[in-house]
Amino acid sequence: MSILRTVCCGYALLISLNVNAGIIDFETTALGGIPTDNSIIKLNDAFMADGVSVSFGFDVDGDGVVDSNGVFEKVGGRREGGNSGFLSSFGSRYDITAPGFESLLGNFFLRQENAYSPFGTFHVIYDAMNPVTAASGEIWDIDGGNKLSKTERFLVKAFDGDDLLDFITSPLGLESAGDRTLDGKPWAFGFSGLSDITRIEISFTGTKTKGIGLAFNNFSPVEDISNSVNVPEPSSITIFALGIIGLASYRFKQQP
Repeated sequence: MSILRTVCCGYALLISLNVNAGIIDFETTALGGIPTDNSIIKLNDAFMADGVSVSFGFDVDGDGVVDSNGVFEKVGGRREGGNSGFLSSFGSRYDITAPGFESLLGNFFLRQENAYSPFGTFHVIYDAMNPVTAASGEIWDIDGGNKLSKTERFLVKAFDGDDLLDFITSPLGLESAGDRTLDGKPWAFGFSGLSDITRIEISFTGTKTKGIGLAFNNFSPVEDISNSVNVPEPSSITIFALGIIGLASYRFKQQP
């Protein structure tokens, strides 16, 4: 199997013409409405990305059961503190991106229900007619503190049922000697070439014990429809979907 290992400024997904791909960017609710700041994303809310139905939730107590909701967080609002997704060094408000990344984050992203508290494990759960063989997404602002006891790092796992298919570890977020590589920026992760992803789990593996947050955005599952009866013969032509550049271009084209 192959893994797309990515860094903060971009990633590439190989998407052949016999797959479906869509982006869940949390700019609308599961029903297509406009979100409001701090509104709940219910555990049974089904977001659609082409033919894939996706739900989100958190297992806070570690018993394997999703028991806490996600929340829509509005970008660039007033200084909320306890009801925000992340604090970067840019501007005097929470949820502010590094210059040049504003359009990529958009107006909303997903965070845990209890902001800045340990969230356990974040679950991304699929329901699809065909195997989901690839997926990508973004975790924002992995920057940590200036001590080894205040680092930030995330572990992303892809499962087929209870079987672990693959995993990716984020860069270590540590503010050291002015190095703030992911401050106000996304870390983009991606899987490809897997058998059938039914669930993705994201957990925090840094050393911080306070102020832990998950800012999640631009999730894309890729469904393999090569065996679907209503799909033409697969083409050998391959197109490249460039991660950060491609997603930003996608959002720009969708604007009226």
